[in-house]
Amino acid sequence: MLTALKHARYKYILGFLDWAAINTSFILALAFGADPQLHSFDSVLAAHQPELLFCALYGAVVILIFQHYEMYQMNVFLSIADHTVRIGNGIFAAVLGLTLFSFIKNAQVIIASRFAPFSFILISFALLVFSRIVLFRTLFLFLTKNNFYRRSVLILGGRTTGRMMAANIRMQNPYGLRVIGFLDDSLSPGARVFEQLRILGRIDELETIVTQRHIEEILVCLDDVTPQQLLDVLERCAKTSAAVKIASPLYEVVPERISTERYGNVPVVGFTTPRPRYLQRTLKRFFDLVLATLGLIVLAPVMAVIALAIKLDSPGAVFFRQIRIGKDGKPFHFYKFRSMVAGSDNDEARKRSMLNFMRGQNGAASRNGSTKIVNEARITHVGKFIRKTSLDELPQLFNVLRGDMSLVGPRPCLPYEWENYEDWHKKRLSVTPGCTGVWQVSGRSLVGFDDMVILDLYYIQNASLLLDLPLILKTIPVMLLGKGAK
Repeated sequence: MLTALKHARYKYILGFLDWAAINTSFILALAFGADPQLHSFDSVLAAHQPELLFCALYGAVVILIFQHYEMYQMNVFLSIADHTVRIGNGIFAAVLGLTLFSFIKNAQVIIASRFAPFSFILISFALLVFSRIVLFRTLFLFLTKNNFYRRSVLILGGRTTGRMMAANIRMQNPYGLRVIGFLDDSLSPGARVFEQLRILGRIDELETIVTQRHIEEILVCLDDVTPQQLLDVLERCAKTSAAVKIASPLYEVVPERISTERYGNVPVVGFTTPRPRYLQRTLKRFFDLVLATLGLIVLAPVMAVIALAIKLDSPGAVFFRQIRIGKDGKPFHFYKFRSMVAGSDNDEARKRSMLNFMRGQNGAASRNGSTKIVNEARITHVGKFIRKTSLDELPQLFNVLRGDMSLVGPRPCLPYEWENYEDWHKKRLSVTPGCTGVWQVSGRSLVGFDDMVILDLYYIQNASLLLDLPLILKTIPVMLLGKGAK
């Protein structure tokens, strides 16, 4: 267990404890509501084998629910009040999901077994509070206080952000962090930065210093660097064995839009070291195919109504087909429902607006402003509605089936946009583009272009099914409310 904690695998330990607590709660709730003729605990278990198997599988779903409530972030499980509230919310959501499943599928797994939701709520809440707050949190703080769990930290950047991070860790440090020193190209080696902490060398010495000093975590706190320079530093960090967290001002849009971990009062963005992930890519493609197929089946009536409405509203094709740029700059045919009058795809004013937006001109990159100019006169009556709700995007499910797109990922761009990308912008399409992503659930047209790219890079650096599923769920209310759509 110490080894797991030492390598920051506490999330896996918490996940297992949660799964065990949920299953134990389910078994105890079954026992309390069991048929009186079942006189022993073994007979209760034998009589409810299907329910127990179902619960073992549903326990994995509960972990995803807890992930949605950010219950695996260190700053959350170390806060008693916040943690307790999130446990209650997570259990309520889990029971609600279980109830809806039973109602929709007319399943007797729960009702016929006299499974008492109220008993389950009480038991699971008590067990989770005990395992998470009383047991795990207490053990974690004990190990930290007694130096059993210490992480040696190297800070990249010895100026404002780096000094603030060091001071924050010094004053508020329940996480077992121990700052070893700083790397900075603009300060002389040996220069004192904060208290007795000094510059250990230049950033190009990173790999050597990480090895020599046994660094376990790198905090990137660089000021006054370009996005390309920051990405170059992250690539260098990825070559080490250390965990990487980012607190650079360039990445401040991520904690503004997505809940991230905090070291004291400072938000930090996780960076997963890139490595071959054949299994993850295979699973992602499998879920893309399954969910896209189900989506097309379930939404077929809606798509038929939209197609009929478009045909009756204005002359022209139902679908709008366009060349977009996908993974690694490869073009493909992109499909949408037509929302504008026929022949509106060559809108020079919109093209100029997009280029200005990409260059941050005319306030286009403001985080509080719109990103695009749309010729409202060319939008059809039906188009206004389907654009507002993003229903015009539904045909992209066909792109997912073809493999041109994924359900979640950076949005594909137009050829002229690709031609005007800087090198670091192009990294956003180093993966298969998606129908939705971090940008879409963050206000879409309320996010500036460089910030949009940063959000896409955050997704690429942390891509997983655990990140994809919440993004898909968050997309639904964004679509229905038309938040940030243009």
